[in-house]
Amino acid sequence: MDKMTNSKTRRKHIRFPHLLIDQIEESMKSENIQNFSAWVVEACRLKAREAGNGKK
Repeated sequence: MDKMTNSKTRRKHIRFPHLLIDQIEESMKSENIQNFSAWVVEACRLKAREAGNGKK
């Protein structure tokens, strides 16, 4: 296994526009969330579910 993976996760490097980072950080503050990665993973999970439901 390489440095970028483990048994359950894999790294993907992405860039975010500054404005989007600011919006995410504001959302995290209002939701009292401290983990940026967890917030992004949950947002992506919700979007993937939404996209999957649209195909059925």
